[in-house]
Amino acid sequence: MTAQPMTVFAADKIPSKSPDWAAAVTVDARDLPCPQPLLALRRALREQPAGALVRVLATDPASWRDFHSFAELSGQALLRAEHSGDEFSYWLRALP
Repeated sequence: MTAQPMTVFAADKIPSKSPDWAAAVTVDARDLPCPQPLLALRRALREQPAGALVRVLATDPASWRDFHSFAELSGQALLRAEHSGDEFSYWLRALP
């Protein structure tokens, strides 16, 4: 049995017109232990212009909790989160 990808959208952040997910700046944080995927995200958000879409790839299972907590505590919208097999993907938009 193959696990199907799971996608989660913030309820108030479901876009009426979906962003171009494929155009996101990708941060490869696979194989990095906690909290390094989150630190890589924070660095990428600071380096990108406001409005840029950032995608983080991670393999650390704790990243699921970390990214959701970060979004809730920081006010930074987690636009999309996926979990498929051993890989996690997160999309956030850089704030001004």
